[in-house]
Amino acid sequence: MTDPLDDIDLMHMGRMCFGHAARRTANLLTRHYNRHLAALGLELTQAQLLAAIAEGSAASASEIARFLGIDRSTLARNLKPLETAGLITRQDKGGRRVLPVLTSAGRRKVIEIHQTWLKAQAEISDLLGPDGAQAVRSQMSALRKAVHILSGEMDTDAQNRAGQPPQTTSSKSGQQS
Repeated sequence: MTDPLDDIDLMHMGRMCFGHAARRTANLLTRHYNRHLAALGLELTQAQLLAAIAEGSAASASEIARFLGIDRSTLARNLKPLETAGLITRQDKGGRRVLPVLTSAGRRKVIEIHQTWLKAQAEISDLLGPDGAQAVRSQMSALRKAVHILSGEMDTDAQNRAGQPPQTTSSKSGQQS
């Protein structure tokens, strides 16, 4: 009698799995950015969170979490050390809505984050080249959109906005990224 596992090419499954490839790539990218951000005492999630707060278009903490692709508990867990460090404060927006806002120290930190991010981003972009970098972004966007559609999380209009920041009239730049 043979083992049914003998008939399965498990290495092929690992090599071809979108989830496995995405996780490995995400881990490598996170380590790359974290190495750069370590000098600022931050990790990538915290830096992204500060940048999203600084962008200023989110009307709620839930919008920030949705844009970053994290749940509310992860958001709360990441806000605490930023608040303790004096980089953010919480502003009561009425009812149960509380929105994180940057302090003066937080604004200065975002400027440092931006300079650090530019260097880390350029290192990867230079290796990929402009066409390669754009192709990677396009394919990642297409993959996110496909998974959202398969999970039933998006309607047709939302499919067209996949990966875009929240759009409100209070956006500082008025541009989509």
